[in-house]
Amino acid sequence: MITVALVPLDDRPACLKLPRLVAAVAGARVLTPPRPVLPEKKTPGQADAISRWLRGTPANAAVVCLETLGHGGLIASRLSDEPVTAVLERWQALTGLAHPVHAATVVQRTPDADDDGEEPAYWATHGRALHRYSAGLHRALRDRVAPPDPGPVPAAARRDFLRRRHRNHLLNQHALQLAADGVLRTLVIGADDSSADAVGTAEWQWLRAWSGWLEPDGAVLTHPGADETATVLTARALAQAAGLSPAVSVACADPASLQRVAPYEAVPVGAGAASQLAAAGARVAPDAPAVLVVHAPQAGGVDWAVNPPDEPDTAAATATAALVERLLGEGRTVALADCAAPNGADPALLAELTGRGLPARLAGYAGWNTAGNSIGTAAAHLVAYLAGSAAGTLDRRAHARLLAHRIAEDHGYMSHARAVIRAERGADPTRHDEVAPGSGVEARIEDLVAARWRELDPVPGWRIRPGSVALPWRRTFEIDIDVEQEQ
Repeated sequence: MITVALVPLDDRPACLKLPRLVAAVAGARVLTPPRPVLPEKKTPGQADAISRWLRGTPANAAVVCLETLGHGGLIASRLSDEPVTAVLERWQALTGLAHPVHAATVVQRTPDADDDGEEPAYWATHGRALHRYSAGLHRALRDRVAPPDPGPVPAAARRDFLRRRHRNHLLNQHALQLAADGVLRTLVIGADDSSADAVGTAEWQWLRAWSGWLEPDGAVLTHPGADETATVLTARALAQAAGLSPAVSVACADPASLQRVAPYEAVPVGAGAASQLAAAGARVAPDAPAVLVVHAPQAGGVDWAVNPPDEPDTAAATATAALVERLLGEGRTVALADCAAPNGADPALLAELTGRGLPARLAGYAGWNTAGNSIGTAAAHLVAYLAGSAAGTLDRRAHARLLAHRIAEDHGYMSHARAVIRAERGADPTRHDEVAPGSGVEARIEDLVAARWRELDPVPGWRIRPGSVALPWRRTFEIDIDVEQEQ
């Protein structure tokens, strides 16, 4: 059995649980540091203990989120005051490992919200203004004009914001050096919740340039995304262990739509799909027997978390379902990335797919959070399926479980139950809320998701496991949920 040692980005299921579910499809396992040393929302993990765990854990490969190894987690990397030297000392654990290291790092985001749930305290009052200021700085640099007026942002907040970004950029440059020196077999530089105009986008473009100039010994890939990178790199580790680099083509019902740029991203979804597949260990090739279908971004800036569409685009859903059906009819192996709108799956598409009996025939599916999250997850699931098939270790039960899990979470909750829950609670969808223990929200979520599951029955023989719903960060943005086979 192939074993991957994983240092996750944080303790959310998307970062900690999803890589295990994907590895299980190929009959592999993922080991993680003990739960007490991992981060928990704004509480940093024990970075030194995580570093020791990595050095002492035998495995066939390591997948390492550098923010956790260096700072104790993604949010800790945004909040920590530790100097660059302290982080680099912990990164020394990467040298001398007996197995390949596939690492990921993140270009820090600049969210467009007055919300300090995952940011420094000044974000609660100046988040939107900082977002505008960041965009203005990027435009001034690009257009060679005077820097923007900072508006209402206090000087202390501006300085702190930019000094934190500068430190993060220095560390990302050092990560590139580790790839250039061959310490890292793979480095993925993700752009977290980005946009066309942002300081982070400028940083990301500089890193992309350096990744070519340095001619690294290790592979360096840059694309939108963050939370899915450990899952994608886990699939890469499995493919390489199987001696496989599968050929995969990218398809879309409207090929021109692959040039659309999804919300929270700065590159077209087609380019993101090609890079995500490469990060997962695949080769992009036209007319390959395996296909990643992209359900393209819908116009209008809709978002299932904060700005749900009034009506899904049924014509686009029908076209995508017809494409999936045709490809499966040709004997192709098909995975589907639903990028129609951020933060949830397209209900019209799932209705079309289930009406044609297609979800259980897929080799991968995802439709959660950003387009990069969805594309990377679907690509990783597809590569794990292909790697397991090639090696004779494919676990079909684990595969069906992952399909059912993603549909239950991505549609059953994100684009269905979450809006109901928030309306019942009177929550502001533009800000993260707080859910008190014992409020009964989890049971209500389970009822809503299970009812929707029974209505669709997308993966026959599976159901929502009773009592499995949890709120890992005590808020309604994301959930943990399990599925099980019916008795």
